Amino acid sequence: MMSRFSIMPVLCRLFLFLPALLIFLSPELLVAEMPGKKGEKSTQKQASPKVFTLEEGIADDVVLPFVPAKPRSPMEQQKIDSAAWYMTGRMREARNDFVGAYEAYKKAMEDNPNSLEIYRVLIRLASGLDKTEEAIEYAQKAVELDPGDYELMRKLGLHMAGQGRFEEAVNFLEKASQSPSIDKKSGVYVIIKHDQANLYERLGKKEEAAKCWEVVFQALTKPDDFTFEFNTREQLEAKQGKLFERIGQSFLETDRLKLAVEAFNKAAESQKGRPGILKYHLAQVYFRSKQYQQALDSLQSYFDEQLQSKGRKAYEFLAEILAALNESDELIPRLEKLAAKDKYNRTLHYYLAEQYGEAGRFADAEKTYLESIGESSDVDGLAGLLSLYEKNKKYDKLITTLSQIVQSGDGIRRIQSDLQKMSKDKELVSALVAEAEKQKEKDPPGVDVFSGFLIAKLAAEAGDNKAAGEFYQFAIDAAGKHSKPQIRGNWTLLILQEYSQLLREEDKYGELSELLQKAVENPLLAPQRINLMSFLADARERNGETAAALKVNEEARQAAPRYPMLDYQHAWIYYHARDWDNAIEQMQSFIKKYPQQKERIYQIKMMLSNTYVQKGDILKGEKVLEEMLAEDPSNPSINNDLGYLYADQGKNLEKAEKMIRIALKSEPDNMAYLDSMGWVLFKLKKYEEALTYLEKASKLPGGGDSTILDHLADCYHELNKNEQARELWKKALDAARKASPPDSKLIDQLQQKLSQ
Repeated sequence: MMSRFSIMPVLCRLFLFLPALLIFLSPELLVAEMPGKKGEKSTQKQASPKVFTLEEGIADDVVLPFVPAKPRSPMEQQKIDSAAWYMTGRMREARNDFVGAYEAYKKAMEDNPNSLEIYRVLIRLASGLDKTEEAIEYAQKAVELDPGDYELMRKLGLHMAGQGRFEEAVNFLEKASQSPSIDKKSGVYVIIKHDQANLYERLGKKEEAAKCWEVVFQALTKPDDFTFEFNTREQLEAKQGKLFERIGQSFLETDRLKLAVEAFNKAAESQKGRPGILKYHLAQVYFRSKQYQQALDSLQSYFDEQLQSKGRKAYEFLAEILAALNESDELIPRLEKLAAKDKYNRTLHYYLAEQYGEAGRFADAEKTYLESIGESSDVDGLAGLLSLYEKNKKYDKLITTLSQIVQSGDGIRRIQSDLQKMSKDKELVSALVAEAEKQKEKDPPGVDVFSGFLIAKLAAEAGDNKAAGEFYQFAIDAAGKHSKPQIRGNWTLLILQEYSQLLREEDKYGELSELLQKAVENPLLAPQRINLMSFLADARERNGETAAALKVNEEARQAAPRYPMLDYQHAWIYYHARDWDNAIEQMQSFIKKYPQQKERIYQIKMMLSNTYVQKGDILKGEKVLEEMLAEDPSNPSINNDLGYLYADQGKNLEKAEKMIRIALKSEPDNMAYLDSMGWVLFKLKKYEEALTYLEKASKLPGGGDSTILDHLADCYHELNKNEQARELWKKALDAARKASPPDSKLIDQLQQKLSQ
C-alpha cells in the first residue's frame, strides 16, 4: 500500500539547442554549361529563369534527373544527392515542416556521413523534436569528426547533465577543457571549469572540484590575465559573492587553507565588508587546522554581529568546537547568552530549546519554544515542539500541536518524515490513540477535525484499521459541524477520500455506501456530485445491491448524459452482477456510442470476451480476443487471456504457452500471468514446473483467489500430494462462497472434488 504521507517528485528536463550552419555548394555542382560547339559563344538571348516560391513546394516536386555529358563517379553522385537532400531539408524547415526537414537531413547524412555541418543541423533538430538519444548520437559523431570543437563538447556535456548523466557529462566537459583549440585564458575555458566543478561536487569528487575551482578563482581575482567576453564576465561577477564562499568551502574541505582564506576574504569584500561572515569562514579554517580556541574566538565575532545567514549550521558548529575543546557543558550557557541578546532569532531559540530537551530540561524547552513561536504558528517551531512532546510522552499536548501544524498551511508536508517515523512506532500510535479516545469524550472535545484526521492517518499507517476508521469518522463528523464552510466542504471531501480508501481495503462496502450517500446529499459537495454518485454506485454493487447501484448510476447518467465513465460503469454493474445478457447489450452499446474512447473500448472488449466465456459461448469469447490480438500482437493482457482460454480447453497448448510467456516477460510477478503459466504447464502435464508458478502466484497479495487455489490443489493432486490438495480445495471453496457475487459453477466443481 502506498504511504499516506508520500510526495511526488518534481521532474525537470534540459534541452540542447545548437546554432544552424549553412552548407555552401560549389558552383560546379549546381550549374551546367549550355550545349554548343567547342569555343562557340551563343548569340541567343538567355531566357530569364523561372522564379519558384516556397509556396509552390519546389522541394517536394518530382524533377527529371539531369544527365551530365561526362558520367559522374559514385562519390560525386553521393555528394550531389547529399546536397539535394540538404537543400530539401532547408526548404522544409523554412516552411516549419521540422519532421520532414529532419528526415531530409538524415538522408543527406547517409550520402555524406563525414559532413560536420549536416551533423550540426541534425543535432539542433533532434533536440527540438525531443529525440534526445539521437541528438546525443549525432553530437558524438560530430565530436569524432572535429575533436577540437570544444563548444559542441561543452553543450553535449551540459545536455547529459540535464538528464542526470553526470559521469558522462563531466567526461565531455573534461574533453572540452583539454581541446587543443581552446584558449586556456579565455572566458569559455573558465566557464567550462566552472561547470566541471559543479558536476564534480555533485559526484562527491571534492579534489577534482577544487582543481577546477582554482582556475575559476584565478580568473575572478586576476581578470586581466584572461580574455573574458563581456557576457561571460558579467555572468560570473553577478554571483561572485556566493561563488567566492563556495570556492572557499571547496578549498577548505581539500585542505587548501591558504587559498580558502583568500577566497573567504574575497567573499567578505563582495558582501559589503561584513566582517562577521569572514570571521565565520576563518573559524572554519582554524577548526580545520585544529586551532580550536582561535576558531571559537572567530566564530564569536559572527555571533556578535547577530547575523543569521548561516542559520542552524552556526550553532551546530559552535557545539562541534566546544566538543573539540572538551567544553560541551558550556554549550547551553553560551546559547542562553546569545539568545538573551538576539530575541528575534527564532533559529537560535529553537536550537536552544532543542538542547534543553536533550538535557532533560522539559519545562525550559517548552517555554522557549512557545515564547519564540508566539502567535505565528511557525512550522519549524511547532515541529520541534512536536518532537519534545513525543519524547516526553505528553500525548495531550502532542494532539494539540498536531492540530496547529495541520492548520499552518504546508505543515503536513514539513513534518512528513516525523509522521512516517511516528507511524512505525506502534507503541507510540497506540498511546496516542488511547489519549485521543479520552480527549474526544471531553466537552468540548480535546480532539478536532485536524488532529482527528492525523491520528486516523497514523493509525492506518500503523495497521490499526479499527482506530483509523473510528477517527476518520470522528473527523468527518467534526468537519460537518464546523462553523467555516470551507471546512464543511473541502475538509469533508479530503477526509472522505482517505476514509473511503480504508473501507475499500477492508471490503466494507456497506459502510462505504452509507458514507458516500451522505456525501452525495451534502450541498457543499455539489461540484463533485457526479463523481460521488459514480463511487456510490460502485460501492452499492460491490456490496451486492445491484438494483440500488443501477438506480444511482441511472440518476448520474441523466445528469451527465455524455460522460463515458458512467456508461462504462452501467455495463460493468451488469458484468459484476453476472447478468451476462444485459452486460453484453450495454458493452456493445458503449462500443458504438464511444468509438474514440480507445482505452475504455479495450477494457470493454476484455470484459466482453470473459462474459461470453462465462455464459458458455467460449468460441465467441475467443473470437473477441483473437481480433484484439491481430491489432495488438504484443499486448501482454490479451496474450495472457487468450492463452489461458486455450489452456483451459486443453487446445493449442504450445501456442498458448508462448503467448503466456509473452505476458509473463512483461510482468514476471503478475499473479494472474503466473497462474496462467502454471495452468498451461499443468495441461501439458509438466506438473513439477507448473507447481513452481502456481505456488508463487498463491503467495502474492490476492493469491488466496479461489481459482488459483483450485489450480494449485489440482497440481498437488496429480503429484500425489492428496492431503495438501484437499486442504487447498477447502480454502478455495471457502473463498468462492465469500466472493461477491459467488461463482456457483466453481463452487459445484470444488464440492465435487472434495466429495471424491
